Amino acid sequence: MITLKILDSEKTITDNINKAIAAHINKVLNSKKSLILNKAKILVVGWIKSQPEIFSLLSSSPDSLAGQFGLSTSQASSAVNSIVSAIENSIEVTFVPYRDDLKGAGLEVNFQPNDFVNLLSLSSGHTVYEGGDLHWLNWLLTAGDQIIITNYQYNPQSGLGRSGLGNMIPGGIFRVPPQFSGTENNNFITRALIGSTQEKAIAMLFKEALS
Repeated sequence: MITLKILDSEKTITDNINKAIAAHINKVLNSKKSLILNKAKILVVGWIKSQPEIFSLLSSSPDSLAGQFGLSTSQASSAVNSIVSAIENSIEVTFVPYRDDLKGAGLEVNFQPNDFVNLLSLSSGHTVYEGGDLHWLNWLLTAGDQIIITNYQYNPQSGLGRSGLGNMIPGGIFRVPPQFSGTENNNFITRALIGSTQEKAIAMLFKEALS
């Protein structure tokens, strides 16, 4: 008969087991960071591109945001690509390793700086013309329904203006259309990235990556 005598205390054995488990889990999670990041980028790009504001910026309709902001087809396309790229490049996956007692771990996916500095600094978010510089992306993200220009209003008509979709005429006011207007806490970026649907998608991403 073979007899096995355990000399270590129960606590020591438990600690050693937990330490080995923590080391294994940390190794697995670290190896999945790139996979999670890449999958998160795919999700975010899809969410941003599906927003009505993006469709309107890319539209050739005189009533579109492209027309109202004075953007040509190429300017609007370049701006949308820059917006999507800036948000995609802002994504970070942060992993806090498990301690030896199997506590303290955390795995986070962070999207988009709260101050939108990566977007508001984009040169393509401006319409520059001989008479000035219109920071239309700032209007779209932060101005809400406030009046931006007084004594002028947008006239939607194909063939007119810098965009070829309309021009500004005397009278009235100009502001971002209410259906598109955004504030720092509620704009097309926050609407794209925050919500129960997005949370479920991220949770599923973690589950699939770590399974």
